[in-house]
Amino acid sequence: MRKEELRKLRALPATREMMEKGKMQEERTETYGWSQTVHKWVANKYDALFRVNNLSGIIKIAVFLPEMMKKDIKTPRYEIFLNVPGEEYITRELDDEGKEVKWLTAMLSNLDGVPYLFRWSDTKYFISKDGMDTLNRLKLENESAKPVKGAYRLQEWQQEQKDKETKRKEKREQAPWDADMKLIPKIPSGFEEWMRREACKDVFIIYKYDRKEAKEGYCSRCKKIVPVKSPRHGKETVCPACRAKAVFKSEGKIKTLATDCYYAEIIQRIKGGIVIRKYTQRQYYYNRSYDNPYISTHEDKRTLIFENGIIRRYNYESYKNKYLRWCLNKDYRPSARTYYTERKLYKRNLPNLKKTTFLKHSSVDLWETLPTSVTSYIQIEKGNPAVEMLAKMGMFRLAKDLIKERYDKTLIAQDETEISKLLKVDKARLKRLKEMDGGVDSLRWLQYEKLINTIWPDEMIKDLGDAGIKTSGFNFLPIPVSFVKSYNYLKKQAGIMNDTLYQALTTWQDYINMAEKMKMNTKLEQIAKPKDLKAEHDRLIFLNKTKGLEKQAKSLEKKWPKVNEQLPKLQKFEYELGDYCIVSPKSILDIVTEGVVLGHCVHTCDYYFSRIQTDESYLFFLRKKNNPDIPWYTLEVEPSGNIRQKRTTGDRQNADFENAVPFLKKWQQYFKEQLTKDEEKLGEKANILRKENYKKLREDGNRVWHGPLAGQLLADVLEKDFMEAG
Repeated sequence: MRKEELRKLRALPATREMMEKGKMQEERTETYGWSQTVHKWVANKYDALFRVNNLSGIIKIAVFLPEMMKKDIKTPRYEIFLNVPGEEYITRELDDEGKEVKWLTAMLSNLDGVPYLFRWSDTKYFISKDGMDTLNRLKLENESAKPVKGAYRLQEWQQEQKDKETKRKEKREQAPWDADMKLIPKIPSGFEEWMRREACKDVFIIYKYDRKEAKEGYCSRCKKIVPVKSPRHGKETVCPACRAKAVFKSEGKIKTLATDCYYAEIIQRIKGGIVIRKYTQRQYYYNRSYDNPYISTHEDKRTLIFENGIIRRYNYESYKNKYLRWCLNKDYRPSARTYYTERKLYKRNLPNLKKTTFLKHSSVDLWETLPTSVTSYIQIEKGNPAVEMLAKMGMFRLAKDLIKERYDKTLIAQDETEISKLLKVDKARLKRLKEMDGGVDSLRWLQYEKLINTIWPDEMIKDLGDAGIKTSGFNFLPIPVSFVKSYNYLKKQAGIMNDTLYQALTTWQDYINMAEKMKMNTKLEQIAKPKDLKAEHDRLIFLNKTKGLEKQAKSLEKKWPKVNEQLPKLQKFEYELGDYCIVSPKSILDIVTEGVVLGHCVHTCDYYFSRIQTDESYLFFLRKKNNPDIPWYTLEVEPSGNIRQKRTTGDRQNADFENAVPFLKKWQQYFKEQLTKDEEKLGEKANILRKENYKKLREDGNRVWHGPLAGQLLADVLEKDFMEAG
């Protein structure tokens, strides 16, 4: 419909009859509530009035509001135009003088001032008999058993036209998507079985438990009956047939068994390029026999990469909350960065792909398991040719490090084409790096070695590189010590401590820091390099403890002024039952005392106080009921009642803790009962922050420095320590 033509249609002012009806009022009543109270009021008899005419094939509907008619205004508030054959409508809004205000696409019930209750039976409106006949002739595709009439029918007709237009828009939007999806070939017939066998990391050897020791079991990977010796549910083993690492599972305990999700990708040729398809798979044994698990395979991403450089990413997801389909990810931007997620790549079709597509120079097929997605790997290869060259040389560890790390222009000479120059080393050092299977930190040591024109022992470069110790790692030393001597000292101390090099270095840094604060002359070699670093480190810790707990507490109170304000609200969670009780700290001094007596880090790590201030987690003390004042275990607890950590003397968790687990579970239930709605929201937030923290710790490769858990990934230790409030 053309607006200039619609403006030429004759006006439809209110008739005398309509003006009279528009000013009429009536008494209305409503009964409500258990008491059946009757409410009476005076209201307009009609909520709206309509004048309808068919003008030159266009149905024009003038909409009048009673409040305007009371002011003797005869012009309508709205003029609705219907083009029935063209399945379209439009509305013009007018002011009190009948002048045009604006054009609208809103339906009748959405017009400002028109009662929204048109769909309800108690809405009253006036239309002449001729107008009713005109509106009743509007054809509806979804006619109900009880046909709607008049303004109700107008509303239904408008809704149908709106739905049709929406479908037309969606069809236009989806047309290029469907064209892309038609390019996708069928998946190879053996792909899902290959994925089950090659991509799944959870392998089980399922044996039948009876009074006699089982002699054979079923391998979930190779699907063979294999001999077993001394099987125990949950015990790690190796399949004698396929040599896969596996875990023993008793057949009677697999009703709730399932693997973790695992991922695989396949590259296929399409017209003008390739498609990279990502699959997720999982195996379930719920109510299934051990040799016939339910296998769920789901494809959720398709990335089309064309020869001309165009990349389009599709996700299988809900389209506008209506139905599932392949949808273009309009926000997707090709990037060489991605989360570090290993993907198994289907390689059986790669030889042909490398002959017929732009992948002919790629090293994507050389990896046993890709360190990232195929899409990201291809982008990384384009931006950093060193990755491709290193993979072709078999230096996968260094290539993997370059993928994991953010691009560092100081590490790579991007303009060079020869790999040794690209890595800023010479051919001899490149050979040494390959022989030691060095990573990025070993590369940095060799680059620095070349820069200062010296030669260091390969053992030193490999050990320090493997430990993640950079050349700047020894900058804390107050006296000049050669790297070789520092390495030899560090290696000796690591042997004495029975710790890793990185943990020994951390202890050395901590020792020097404490010694300088105590005004010790660290420029003397015998002070800077004690014969027994761990013993001297622990001695300084003891000396620091004896300085006075109150002084430490006051220092912390100045640094964390809100902690003492937070602690009183924890008292409502105190609890006792049987042999145990939960005590909340009343002040920072209590926390310091707890940390000093138990010899762990709760009072020396800033993040515990930071978490208390921001309501991410709190500290509670688990005590024995007969000695409630004697520190036993320290608990870090989220606002939801989830227990993040529980540690006693020396940052350990001893066997005696198991007896207290049932008590803690009951306390967690009591804890949840005390929560306010605001505290429940804090718990939800803390849950998200904890998961993000675990993810960051894994990405950074952080490990435990000291104690019985030394060397383990910190994220693994924390997850194992976690107790969810049931």
